[in-house]
Amino acid sequence: MIKVLIVDDEPIAQDIMETYVSKIPDVQLVGKCRNALEAFQAINKEEVHLLLLDINMPEITGMDFVKTLKSPPLVIFTTAYSEYAIESYELNAVDYLLKPVSFERFLKAINKAQDILNHQQTSQQAVAAPDNIIFIKADNKLVRIDLKQLWFAEGLKDYVQLWTEGGKKIIHSTMKNLEDCLAPYNNFVRVQKSYIVNLEYISEVDGNSIRIKNQSIPIGSMYKEQVTTLLNKHRLV
Repeated sequence: MIKVLIVDDEPIAQDIMETYVSKIPDVQLVGKCRNALEAFQAINKEEVHLLLLDINMPEITGMDFVKTLKSPPLVIFTTAYSEYAIESYELNAVDYLLKPVSFERFLKAINKAQDILNHQQTSQQAVAAPDNIIFIKADNKLVRIDLKQLWFAEGLKDYVQLWTEGGKKIIHSTMKNLEDCLAPYNNFVRVQKSYIVNLEYISEVDGNSIRIKNQSIPIGSMYKEQVTTLLNKHRLV
């Protein structure tokens, strides 16, 4: 069951989204909010898996609201403006729907969210494996990955490529999904929207890039401060 929260300052838009949600099995509406403040309160009270979030709202935009959340639910942006699409995907949005939204387009977005939630559940089960070991699904079988041998992960749209001592492995997942999976292990850090690196394998940092083995990995502007703070903990001079 996907638990959905609608956040939109337009009553008509709220009603349309509510009608769409009611048509889909295994999707439950847990509330409707007119602004980010109401949404924040709702998230603290209810379990929410997915936000149907407008962008242009009074006081705090939908974009800024997502940035304030430490562990945001999945987000589908719903808006009348196309110019925020690129920024929305930098926030790992599931989808970006332009109003007026057809039911067919809405259903496609919900199916994408369902796929991501299913992968997250699988990854959470994998995290239970002991001693820095996870199991990934590759080539229709479960493959063991020793996280001590994982150099870095590279996002490839709907897939993630794992660079390891034993070669490359490609899994059907998202970077957000993998980031959540690796959260219990302190030596992994996201340095760019398409890269998560193992701190143990960083050989040098040159400006806005990291060197691991013979690979140069860019540091994204959104992650620069976090990466610098982590590296400074191990800095001698």
